[in-house]
Amino acid sequence: MKQTNDTKDENAKKAAETGENYGFIKEERVPLGKWQKRRKYLRNALIVVAVAALFGVIARCSYGISDYVIRHFFTDDPKEPVTLRPSPSVKVNPGGEVIPDIDLKALESYEKIVQGVQDAVESLDPCMARISYVSRIKDPVFADVTESVVDTSGVIIAENGEAYLILAQYDVYNETRHDNIMVTFYGGKKAEAKVFRKAPEEGLVLFAVKHKDFSAADKNLIRTVPFGRSSELTLGSAIIAIGFPNGHSPSVNMGMVSSRAEKVYVPDNALEIIDTNMFGGRGESGILVNSSGKFVGFITNRYHNGGQSIQALSIDKFEELLRLLANDMAYPRFGAVFRDINDEVLSQMSLQNGIIIDEIVEGSSAAQQGFRKGDIIVKLDGNPVTAVEEFFAIYSRYTRGEDVEATFYRNGKEMKKKWTVSLTY
Repeated sequence: MKQTNDTKDENAKKAAETGENYGFIKEERVPLGKWQKRRKYLRNALIVVAVAALFGVIARCSYGISDYVIRHFFTDDPKEPVTLRPSPSVKVNPGGEVIPDIDLKALESYEKIVQGVQDAVESLDPCMARISYVSRIKDPVFADVTESVVDTSGVIIAENGEAYLILAQYDVYNETRHDNIMVTFYGGKKAEAKVFRKAPEEGLVLFAVKHKDFSAADKNLIRTVPFGRSSELTLGSAIIAIGFPNGHSPSVNMGMVSSRAEKVYVPDNALEIIDTNMFGGRGESGILVNSSGKFVGFITNRYHNGGQSIQALSIDKFEELLRLLANDMAYPRFGAVFRDINDEVLSQMSLQNGIIIDEIVEGSSAAQQGFRKGDIIVKLDGNPVTAVEEFFAIYSRYTRGEDVEATFYRNGKEMKKKWTVSLTY
């Protein structure tokens, strides 16, 4: 259908009333000018700079806050830096001479002491021996034989022409199961030992090792220990301990006498304990030597008080017993444990000397002769008895069949008793 002009006018009028325009709108892009482009770029750059500055401020504030928190809440007080090689302080005397911090003379003295100890140990090594208690156990099922060895220290005290006599602790010998006893001498020579004499009351045993099979070279490496006087030791005296503690390899220690007043009372005798400041326990064994390298104490664990120090028997108090044992001499046993009496108590009893019986050994001569606990013996055949060890020195000189008379006090009354000595081991 062909539109007329009137129709077109009506459509235009209707479109104007309804707001509908079905004609095409053409958009024309007008290009920006040069100045407008620069302003746009400048604005974008300013935005980037502002954002970067804002992030920088935020980061700086965060670092400051974290640093403050760490320094005040998570770190210790500042410490001085450690110097691995500090420079020694320099002292100058009025003459301008530099005085060293180290006392070289004292150092030289110490080195001399150490050298002296080394010399003493080297000279005594040939006097020491390792005693090994060897036991063999057979397995009942597989018939295998296992060997057990317990080691301890020994010291060569004498040589009687046929054998070396070696002193050791009786308790270790008595309490250790063994099939045979082997002795290792200085230089490595090994030989079997036999019991020579025992003194169970004092805790001593002597072993004999026959040296008929020893070569001349072996004999040249072995010697007896030199005896010193333990009575010359005072508190603080320097001493050296040598031996095989707990069966380990040869060991040496150096210290001083810390006490030597304690006595231990055994039947018919009294022994003295030397206490030292050297660390040790019940397994220790060996000898103490003085600064001259001489035998002054026998280390034993029988009388150990449970402390942590090495203790030894004073040689002066049992040297007479060793002489009797080494010469295989029988000596009488009275069979009583005595105690010394101090001067104040003696004065109160109007006595000048005496020792008191503290215990009677069952079946002993003392028991057979009717002595009692509390009796105070003052004389043996007219010889005053002033200390327990003196009683042993006097009584041990008697021989079988000799008569001895004791003067003693019982309940304040003087009494005398005579009997015939019998010898016991």
